[in-house]
Amino acid sequence: MSSNKERIFVTGATGNIGSGIIRGLIKKEIQTTAYVRNEQKAKNLFENQLKTGYLTLVIGTYETIDVFSKAIQGHTRLFLLVNAINKPTSQSEIKGTFGKIAFEQGVRQIINVSSFFVTENGRKGIISYAQMTAEEKLWTLVEQNPEKRSLVVLRPGAFMTNHLMGDVHHIKHSNKLLSCGSPSTALVWIDIEDISDCAVVILTDPIEKHDRIVYEMGAEVLSNEERAAIFTKVLGRPIVYEQQSLDDFFKQQASFGMSHAFIYDRATYAINGMKKTTTPQLAFVLGRPLGTLEAWIKKNAQAFT
Repeated sequence: MSSNKERIFVTGATGNIGSGIIRGLIKKEIQTTAYVRNEQKAKNLFENQLKTGYLTLVIGTYETIDVFSKAIQGHTRLFLLVNAINKPTSQSEIKGTFGKIAFEQGVRQIINVSSFFVTENGRKGIISYAQMTAEEKLWTLVEQNPEKRSLVVLRPGAFMTNHLMGDVHHIKHSNKLLSCGSPSTALVWIDIEDISDCAVVILTDPIEKHDRIVYEMGAEVLSNEERAAIFTKVLGRPIVYEQQSLDDFFKQQASFGMSHAFIYDRATYAINGMKKTTTPQLAFVLGRPLGTLEAWIKKNAQAFT
């Protein structure tokens, strides 16, 4: 049995980032609570981790505040990831509420997953607005009791797993990458495994080591044509980049059920790109270099064939 006295609470636990954190914490024999919406999905996903005795499931949603309030008691740290884009204020409302309750119940450290777009755009754009206002609420809570409360913010760039959404179908069936930006438009990319592993390190390091640090997270800056070239190299067949019309882009995104504000934001950064900023210094946190898109495609090649 582990002698570690930490108890860590993880929201978004069955998502790609959250599930990686759960596995990392259980591997370190840390008492961990996964806050999940779907109990059966969590049981299937964490079958082996549940057998260790270190993992507890709590079934709840963003709306079941009473469940969260009771479950968070006795925990020392909270990993706070909220997947809510139904309205601009959802992120700040949920994170503000959960953060307040957590700190009042004695949580010492919160890791908040935000976005690289906060650094890029401030409040301009719905994604950065939602994340920035959520950050502001959490910083205010921390400063109400600065000696006993700590906040760490992760601001990742575009997820490499985004290629498993719309891109995967175009690559499989027409050997194309599609977007409304020019071939030379570039974004900052990050492997979500690096996000999970970074969070595990922070959650298990002394709290004061990472206190009040904002970690921007970007492994590579890649243009659309560079991404197509990497897919070509790994998959062994020609993959080309094709620039969509704005009309086709908006229609495609709307078919996924996205709001006008979210689609407009995505079109803006697809056209304008992102600043050419990477964060190789995160290797000092992870203990290894950040993952590349080429390595990520190799791990997920079967999805594109």
